[in-house]
Amino acid sequence: MLSGNCVNGRVTAPAQDLPETPVEVAWYHWLWVWFAALVLRLWLATLRVHANVPRIEDKDGPFVLLLWHDRLFTSSLIANRFLDRPVTALISTSKDGGWLVAFFKHMGIKAVRGSSSKRGAAALMSLTRAVRGGDHAGVTPDGPKGPRREFKAGAVSLAKLTGRPFLIMGMNFRSAWTLRSWDQFALPKPFSRVDVTFEVIPCPARESDEPALAAHLEARLNELSGA
Repeated sequence: MLSGNCVNGRVTAPAQDLPETPVEVAWYHWLWVWFAALVLRLWLATLRVHANVPRIEDKDGPFVLLLWHDRLFTSSLIANRFLDRPVTALISTSKDGGWLVAFFKHMGIKAVRGSSSKRGAAALMSLTRAVRGGDHAGVTPDGPKGPRREFKAGAVSLAKLTGRPFLIMGMNFRSAWTLRSWDQFALPKPFSRVDVTFEVIPCPARESDEPALAAHLEARLNELSGA
């Protein structure tokens, strides 16, 4: 099993940015979102998942979870199978983000709305509160609009604020369809194999070089996530 813990000094949060109201999904759309979530559960149930550990030991505290945006399809499966603590994910304020919030709720994942460019500071503080409350924070550091697999430093700021370590979630799809989207979103084919590699990275020191750490995390995510 993998585990991690650390204690860090206080870090000053960035100044509050101008708020933007997140787009929400109307209540009458939730029925078909529920149906889509059911289809996804059936699809995910066919996948043959192989991980480098049988379970993540998280009783000592939550992690800042890192995965690339193109690997989001299996994120709920991996979180529910390998983690005991709930997950709060960072999701964009866009209309697409509104659908994803509704979808993730059916899959058992909570959400905070924001991105590096919109509601960034507010989202960071909401995620910080979620982590201090015991939830893992799920972050796609290249989201919500890319560039693909380019690590933005917000996750490093979150780790500094909370004093919590990173948990890299590398997912390698042996056989998948790739969409023509900015992130080349991958859909593992039913009954195919998914290799998952978890790696704990200690939380950064207050004086750590954020760009250098972001570059290191980007390299590790790429090495563990397949093409």
